[in-house]
Amino acid sequence: MDTVIIDAGTLELNAEDMTATGLLIPYGVPARSNLGTFTFAAGDVTIPTDVTGMSLNVEHARENVVGGFTKLWEQPEGTFASFKFASTDAGRQAFADAQSGKRKNLSAEVAHVRIRDGKAMPGAVLFAGSVVEHPAFEGATLLAALDTPSSDAYDSPEAASSSTYVTEFTDDQGVRWRRIEANTNTTTVERIEEPPAEAPAEDPTEQEKETIMTASAVTEPGQQAPAAVVPSTLLASAPTAPAPEAGKPTEVDLGTVFASMALLKSQRPDVSRDQRAEAETLLAALSDIKAEAAGGLTTAGSGITQPAWVGRLWQGRRYQRKYLDLLTHLYGGIQLGGRKGFKLDQGTALVTKWAGNKAAIGSGTASTSLASATVQPYGYAADVAREWFDLEGGAEVIQAFFEGVTDSYAKVTDLDALTAILTAATKTAAANDRLVAPGTFPSVDGHDYTGAMGMVIQGIEAIYDADDEASFSIVNGTAWKQLLYTAKDLVPEYVSFAIGAGRGEADADGKVRIVKAPDAYFAGLDAAAPQVVVGASAAIEFREQGTTPIQIDAVDIAKGGIDRAVIGYLETFIVRPESLVAIGTKSA
Repeated sequence: MDTVIIDAGTLELNAEDMTATGLLIPYGVPARSNLGTFTFAAGDVTIPTDVTGMSLNVEHARENVVGGFTKLWEQPEGTFASFKFASTDAGRQAFADAQSGKRKNLSAEVAHVRIRDGKAMPGAVLFAGSVVEHPAFEGATLLAALDTPSSDAYDSPEAASSSTYVTEFTDDQGVRWRRIEANTNTTTVERIEEPPAEAPAEDPTEQEKETIMTASAVTEPGQQAPAAVVPSTLLASAPTAPAPEAGKPTEVDLGTVFASMALLKSQRPDVSRDQRAEAETLLAALSDIKAEAAGGLTTAGSGITQPAWVGRLWQGRRYQRKYLDLLTHLYGGIQLGGRKGFKLDQGTALVTKWAGNKAAIGSGTASTSLASATVQPYGYAADVAREWFDLEGGAEVIQAFFEGVTDSYAKVTDLDALTAILTAATKTAAANDRLVAPGTFPSVDGHDYTGAMGMVIQGIEAIYDADDEASFSIVNGTAWKQLLYTAKDLVPEYVSFAIGAGRGEADADGKVRIVKAPDAYFAGLDAAAPQVVVGASAAIEFREQGTTPIQIDAVDIAKGGIDRAVIGYLETFIVRPESLVAIGTKSA
């Protein structure tokens, strides 16, 4: 494994968000590592452009992740890094240890490190970092690869007879190791099964080959690797532990698990079938800890794991009235006895030409008619248990419920207003006796203004001819689709028209608001054909008692409840039906 661990600087901490910054890899400064002392220079280490997945651990225990990288950059002094400690017990403890000074040294974990003449060569890759207590790494088991020394490294007898340094250490698994540094250019690490004998100096000529270091032995090109791949304490062939007591879980040594994983992933020919089988058996011995399943830590429907409560969910926008406000819409002034008024029917023209010179002046008569308003009450009532108001946790639900009641009142009254508009536009006494057939629209420069576009224009002109000014149009689904997909070249140049998909509204000449309505309200008309109603805002007068329905509360002492009612009134006064016109086709 060509990985090196480097001791660097200390952290600068920010207690507000548990972040830290420090020098991770110093340049030109002897860096203590598991392979000895050497230096890095700018460019020797590849700095990842994306730090996603780069972890921060404690004392190089990679399973003990306490945070991650947030930023990496280079300065003349070296590679700097910023970290974010995890908001977990382990992350908070690691941050507290760094604050107290117990463990605030930084150490880098770098792969693909090659060393020549005490200097790192380009090509190393930074992949993780660690916070450590002591800046000494004699017992580290992650080693670096050595680059093949230059051919002139042993040109002189002095170089060939350089001193050999031997040191020994024990790793965290209790296995003893020997490090042999010969000629200051080559380092060999080997495992000691028995108390070490005196280590002979190595032949310098044998060091001209590149040496690959692993956690267990050294393999030179052309040589077969020793059978021991990892320390014996990590192999599945280690002494068998006593059988666990019945009913107690089997303890699994994670170090052994990781070593077995590495063994299975390797393709080395020296690993026997029995070794692989033992490793596979060890990995298969891991217990499954399932969630919400039979035999799992939590069983299906156990109720131990609870869903997150998010409260009221989005149910779409609250109802917005579409039709009431097309006409005159007033609030207050609804009389208990209702409202009435008269209309003057002039009949034929009363004024005629007069001959003058005491000749008789023409005369005539007129007539009046009575118009009355209708009032429709609306309401909802319920006897609500006091618990909804007295105890915590119910107010949000009961409030949402009565907001729904208010929306229901708004929608019901709005659709009743639509019915009143279409009824007044299509009939006097008999059903649809006021219906006007679509006209024949002229062809101008090859453009035929047929269908809904021509019918809307026809209706606007009809209201003008009735001595009023059009302000709205209500169309069925077929007409709306025709308007929506009308090409701009088929809109007359003297008419401005704007329509927006998904809004159900359009605008003609900036004065006429066009609204889509459900086909069901065009009673007796062909839903497959375009149907259009055009009118003036003063044609009908709608009046409500208030901007919102009236809410009435009463205490029901005997049953421990609160009687709540929502009351509303809608007065409809058809003032001028001739200011409404319906253009369309009856059902077959």
